Amino acid sequence: MKKYQRLAEQIREQIASGVWQPGDRLPSLREQVASSGMSFMTVGHAYQLLESQGRIIARPQSGYYVAPHPVCRSVATAAHVIRDEAVDINTYIFEMLQASRDTSVVPFASAFPDPRLFPLPQLNRSLAQVSKTATAMSVIENLPPGNAELRYAIARRYAQQGITVSPDEIVITAGALEALNLSLQAVTAPGDWVVVE
Repeated sequence: MKKYQRLAEQIREQIASGVWQPGDRLPSLREQVASSGMSFMTVGHAYQLLESQGRIIARPQSGYYVAPHPVCRSVATAAHVIRDEAVDINTYIFEMLQASRDTSVVPFASAFPDPRLFPLPQLNRSLAQVSKTATAMSVIENLPPGNAELRYAIARRYAQQGITVSPDEIVITAGALEALNLSLQAVTAPGDWVVVE
């Protein structure tokens, strides 16, 4: 392995381990030359390699920054072999949560409208009105299976569509993930394979 490849691998490992976060500015070429003892050309090649792999981005007159998300450059590196082994789901969840904080990326995977579209003054008034009339039981009423009034309203809405469903068959969840989790718990057993597209 050549010197520039070793340096690129070292920086890649630092990015993977969280030393450098997405959006962080990397040391300048001069700073990297001084700290690594390598030549300017070697450091330049290492940064070019990382940039070609989508791990860092160059900003004119500013320097090199860790890319928001590593970009796959070839089908071969993106191919995965399915193995029957445990998956550390926490790692993936935390990676997704970290990626969701990137303000330069539009979250197409979720239904978040632009924050400027929220009618905040009206929402604040509604919250103030509800907080004046809320009781200790108000909190418990909204626990699963959900608020009874809302479940009845949903049942009536279905009835208008010609679908008969009892309010007792409707469960209000805190979001799509909770709904998916409850659905999977109802139809799968530990060890079952679940494919999500």
